[in-house]
Amino acid sequence: MRTVREAGPLVRELREERAWSQAELARRASVSRTFVIDLESGKASVETSKFMDVFQALGFEIAIRDSKTGAVRW
Repeated sequence: MRTVREAGPLVRELREERAWSQAELARRASVSRTFVIDLESGKASVETSKFMDVFQALGFEIAIRDSKTGAVRW
C-alpha cells in the first residue's frame, strides 16, 4: 500500500471479515466512528497514530518495505 487512500478498502475488508461494525472497530481502536468512516473512504489527512491504532485493533502490524529490493524494515 502506498497511500492512505489505498488503505481505506483494506480496512473495510478486514473489518467486514471480522463481522465488526464501524462502531465496533472504533471502540476497539479507541478512535471515533467518524475517524473509521474517513479512513475507509480514503481521506488522505487522517491522523497517523490513529491509523496505526486501527490496524493494531485489526491484529496487524505495519512494516516498511523497500520498493526496489523488497527488503522489510521494522
